[in-house]
Amino acid sequence: MTQGLYNTIVVATDGTVYAKKVINTAVGLSKLTGAKLYAIYVSDISNFTPTSAEWELITENIKQESETALEYVRMLAEKENVPLETASRSGAPAIEIVQFANQINADLIVVGATGKKALERILLGSVSEKIVRNAKQQVLVVRANIEQEKKSKKSDKKNE
Repeated sequence: MTQGLYNTIVVATDGTVYAKKVINTAVGLSKLTGAKLYAIYVSDISNFTPTSAEWELITENIKQESETALEYVRMLAEKENVPLETASRSGAPAIEIVQFANQINADLIVVGATGKKALERILLGSVSEKIVRNAKQQVLVVRANIEQEKKSKKSDKKNE
């Protein structure tokens, strides 16, 4: 019996094509277990030192990026009748995701193994790795089929 296995699941999305498999997995698990799903998008603003004039533009871009990243989760959760709440944060993604999961007493965090910052992963360790090391919850790391995702991305660009 899978009902009650998880009550609250957090899925982290960065808006990349790789996040779709992560989201599909989280929505499927939520539906299977009856868990409420929370989706979070974290804007990593650690590299910005903007002037006040630039800050307004950056804030607007972050808001738009967040909405776009969370839209796929909303669409899929609605289609599958999975209860969903969304959240946007700014800061270090791993820290923000773990803190958010703690705040809502999540049972499981679902993250991707591949994301936006390949170079950072090589130099500092991946966001998912940091979450695995620091979360008190169970963490499911979903590996993307990178070759399939690259083909999908190329197809999307051709259709634009």
